[in-house]
Amino acid sequence: MSADPQVQPPQPGAGVEPSRGTGSLLPWVLCVIVLIGMLYGAYTLWKVKRFEVAKSEAIPQNVIGPPLKEFELTERSGKPFRSVDMRGHVWVATYFFTTCPGQCLRLNANIQVLSKMPDLKEVTWLSITCDPDTDTIEALQKYADRWQADPQHWLFCRAELPYIQRVAKGMNVYLSMKGHQDFAIVIDKQGKIRGMFDGTSESQCKRLKNVLLECLAEKFPVENVAGEAPKEKSS
Repeated sequence: MSADPQVQPPQPGAGVEPSRGTGSLLPWVLCVIVLIGMLYGAYTLWKVKRFEVAKSEAIPQNVIGPPLKEFELTERSGKPFRSVDMRGHVWVATYFFTTCPGQCLRLNANIQVLSKMPDLKEVTWLSITCDPDTDTIEALQKYADRWQADPQHWLFCRAELPYIQRVAKGMNVYLSMKGHQDFAIVIDKQGKIRGMFDGTSESQCKRLKNVLLECLAEKFPVENVAGEAPKEKSS
């Protein structure tokens, strides 16, 4: 009878599946978290944009009242702003509200950059709130300080909402309480609208600057309707 074959003792590690650590999965988990965060952020911005567009389009044109080509608002300083005083000057009107979480921030960030450009130093920037219930004189002052706005060249104004809607309608813009379009509206030295640009867009802001430079280069004809030259805006 033959001897039983000798049983070899198992070698260390033989037949044992090497364990996989969780370290190799960590990069994938982090990638998934980052991707989810980016998608959520993009979705949030989209919702804010749609909210603002829907608000701005929600006002029936026939209930706002007649448009105002000449108007008077109250500036953050408490002093009146009169559009008639801007004859002979180039200015840009925009609409916003201080608690806006989305496009207003980008709009005003672009205005901040443009307003500090040396070749645009003669332009006046007029920011009009569409939330007068919240945006008191004090609120506008704090908001202007946040943007380091030059009080001589970047004005923040308010009035009652129905009046503001008529002002906006005079600029071919329609808005509601906390609902506005992101147009930067260029008004030339004769008080005519020379262009409307998306103030949140970098490419549109470049076009805006070019139009402003054209308007600044134009001479303002002296009108002698009342025997006087147009009133100069105090600096």
